Amino acid sequence: MSNNIVLSNERLSVDISYPGKEYNGSRFDWCGFITQVTLDGKHTFCVKESNEAGKGSGGCGLCGEFGIREPVGFDETPVGEYFPKIGVGLLKRPDTEPYDFFRKYEVKPLDFKVITDNTCADLSVVMSIHNGYGYIYRKSISLCQNRLKITYLLENTGEKIISTTEYCHNFIGIDNNSIGSSYSLKLPCDIQMENVSGELIVKDRELSWPDSFNGEFYSQFKDFDCNGSSSWELYDSKSGAGVKETDDFVPQKFALWGSKHVASPEAFVNVHIEPGEKQAWSREYEFL
Repeated sequence: MSNNIVLSNERLSVDISYPGKEYNGSRFDWCGFITQVTLDGKHTFCVKESNEAGKGSGGCGLCGEFGIREPVGFDETPVGEYFPKIGVGLLKRPDTEPYDFFRKYEVKPLDFKVITDNTCADLSVVMSIHNGYGYIYRKSISLCQNRLKITYLLENTGEKIISTTEYCHNFIGIDNNSIGSSYSLKLPCDIQMENVSGELIVKDRELSWPDSFNGEFYSQFKDFDCNGSSSWELYDSKSGAGVKETDDFVPQKFALWGSKHVASPEAFVNVHIEPGEKQAWSREYEFL
């Protein structure tokens, strides 16, 4: 079996790693790990988290994560026992240290099911009850013209509340062009930043970068509700291409991370599901 699922239509070609093949770490969601998107056969959008071997946590392209700060069941898990990481499996708690999303934990992976056709991939996984937590998780990735839509459905089949967050860590470098003055990030409301590091230029509802910056940049954005509108658009004038994400939820948090080769806008959804209940949400990407 190939390591990749390939979806395609007249505008887009999308590479998706089979769960556990190209990525088998303890951080990112194994379901729907999108490693590349190509528009009209010439523009590419996805890059790796790090270009240096051995650095980073293995992220690439459009990949999600549950519980970067709110790991389900971690605090109540004794040392040497396992806690659930949604979309991955069970992770072993090695010591009394706080949870660190960047740390590599021992993984007991789950069994994932994959159903595909030319323009759609449906991925699902069931976690039997472990320490009171259980769930059924389904993700669907579908193409329509120049749009890619990801829909999520999480059902709580356990005895305890699932309370965490989920986001898509969009590792974007358009046509592999370096981040600089040719890039702009447009948001639907005036930008109010906090916890800022690195060199970022803000004017009204648009953010950009100087060509001279080095290192990494990071920021969180305050009051991102924008009257219920949740979207962002990253454009590179050098390539004449861009990507716009539109969500069907008001973000619990919106953040931006990156370095010279990558920019990652991140919209976080609040996940709170009582036993026996379900929660659904979606993201749609338009490649321009």
